[in-house]
Amino acid sequence: MKNQIILWLSSLVIVFVIGYIKNVTDKDYPITSTFGIEGKKVSYKLDKISYNKSSYKNVIISDIEGLKGKLIWIKDDVRHETAYKEIERGLECEIPRLRAGQNIKYKVILNYRDKFYEIPAQDYVTLTFWGNIPSPVNILDFIFLYGGLLMSIRCLLELFNKSMNLKKFSVMTCALFIGLVTIISPLKNSYKLGAINHFVPQLTDLIEPALILILFLWIVGSVFIFNKKYTTSVTILITSITVLSFFFL
Repeated sequence: MKNQIILWLSSLVIVFVIGYIKNVTDKDYPITSTFGIEGKKVSYKLDKISYNKSSYKNVIISDIEGLKGKLIWIKDDVRHETAYKEIERGLECEIPRLRAGQNIKYKVILNYRDKFYEIPAQDYVTLTFWGNIPSPVNILDFIFLYGGLLMSIRCLLELFNKSMNLKKFSVMTCALFIGLVTIISPLKNSYKLGAINHFVPQLTDLIEPALILILFLWIVGSVFIFNKKYTTSVTILITSITVLSFFFL
């Protein structure tokens, strides 16, 4: 019992670390930073993707009175300017929502006492708009995706427990990835593409190639595990590929 608790806790910690690394290294991870103006902090977040139902809202957090700013954004080579309005702790502005898959380039220019601060200092940030995904769908996607990753890691660590429950864990892993590939991921991508009640997307747009690879490997790997052939090598191989493929999702 003690070994089981240790192995489960270890699996959770490993999954947490993998998830954290994936998030902070993801190409769509927002640009965030804090800088000072006359000893007071100004914090900002420049998103690279938007799933908002209506408009994209950008907020600058600061306690500086008199801070002003505008958001410069470019769509189809046409330059637009949207002024920030003051809120309780900073500034806020909104950009009209575009169709799923469309994008703009934008930057922030702040002004305080005749001094200008351009964020980012060079070039623009690309913001891509996607369809709004309902919270229940996002929750299910999280449960199945990270649940599958957790069970993959748990299968690997079960090798230290003489593979006593490896067959059961491999079946659970397959079940999670089957549900993710056949139901959850296509549903999420349908909302992301704005296809619900509008059009029928292509199958290749609904299914993630990395998930197909993971599912295929676990089905094949489970056959080897159940037949007790190359159990250790197969488990290490498919778990390693699962973790690596996770970073392409």
